[in-house]
Amino acid sequence: MSQYIHHIPGRIRVRSKAFRCYGERASNAQAKLMAMDGVRAVQINQRASSIVVQYDPELLSRVELFAALEDLGCMAAVRRDETHANKLGETFGKALVGAMMQKVVEQSARNLVGVLV
Repeated sequence: MSQYIHHIPGRIRVRSKAFRCYGERASNAQAKLMAMDGVRAVQINQRASSIVVQYDPELLSRVELFAALEDLGCMAAVRRDETHANKLGETFGKALVGAMMQKVVEQSARNLVGVLV
């Protein structure tokens, strides 16, 4: 399941397949978010599997909004996915460093053979 979060002060967009599969969860989240002080608008796009929340950053902090989304079940899967992305990045980084080290060793071996010949 792929998730995506985009945030700028006053607007957050969470994209998750959960909104397609669990339309009731998304509708419940929309109603509860609209009841919060500082929330201006909540748009759910089930075809795009996303929820967009426009809010007043003077009345509602990003941390409070993220906590509310997490409590509503909108972001729990996203956090797990971020952990997966971190592990994937770590694995990619190790592979990249390994490939670079292999090239350095190959180049050193060629230079050594060139000196000896």
